Amino acid sequence: MNDKTTPLYVVCSPCRGVGKTLVSRLLTEFYVLDRRPVAAYDLADEGPQLVDYLPQFTTISDIGDIFGQMAFFERLIADNDRTATVIDLSHRTFKSFFTVVEEIGFFEEARRRAIEPLILFIIDPDPKSPEAYASLHRLMEASLLPVWNRTDPSAISDYDAPPDASATPTSLEIPLLGFSLRALIDRQAFSFCEFARAKPADLPDSLDDELRDWVENIFFQFRKLELMLGCVDASTPVLPPALRRPRTTRRLSPPVPAVRGEPQRDARPGGQTHQSVPDRRTLRGPQVRPQEGAT
Repeated sequence: MNDKTTPLYVVCSPCRGVGKTLVSRLLTEFYVLDRRPVAAYDLADEGPQLVDYLPQFTTISDIGDIFGQMAFFERLIADNDRTATVIDLSHRTFKSFFTVVEEIGFFEEARRRAIEPLILFIIDPDPKSPEAYASLHRLMEASLLPVWNRTDPSAISDYDAPPDASATPTSLEIPLLGFSLRALIDRQAFSFCEFARAKPADLPDSLDDELRDWVENIFFQFRKLELMLGCVDASTPVLPPALRRPRTTRRLSPPVPAVRGEPQRDARPGGQTHQSVPDRRTLRGPQVRPQEGAT
């Protein structure tokens, strides 16, 4: 009997332009690169959308009426065939999505079917962002993880660090990326999978290594999330083998930065260490610092 869970990721924020689609792209291609089944759902309504980048893996969904809601949520849990799910949630449907989820007990039903939901909440300085985070933290029967999108210079912290620094993990970090590389990955023709397999033409070696470090950092964190959610074994490679194409420059491989709250470790197979994994139901994310003057 297979006792592994199947992940269901909800990438969300009540604010627009915070990097939801970028995180959804990275998650989807993480599974594609690892040759594992994945289904992505695009609930966004502004371009460029997830379907513009990954049309072969993405389904456009609409939950604007009761019929669309029934079809969408039923499809997510009708047949748990070990296919990971990534939902790119529009800021406009943020409230209605979680209202329906709570009303029908969707996350509870998903867990009964060995589907483990994880809400990836993109942090933003907008005042409604910490309010929405606090509401989800209080109401949702699902793991909740803040995402620090460092590629967006406006992303700042209104969130307290967790009291237990040994807890794993407490956030997802999308590291800072140089302007030229950000422009490259924003192109609709760009594929993280293709980049992992071959160096893009005319990309300088130094930028190739910089982007590889950036992608490996994020994929390392995704694997740690899977381990914590009970989706993979501790023996599963931290990085997909396909990602290990020869580097364009010879240098020592530094440790991949750890997930916030995790000790650093070498990303190479020989440098892996194994630690006990906390109960996935304890993953709720740090509490939100009340706004100044709030009652």
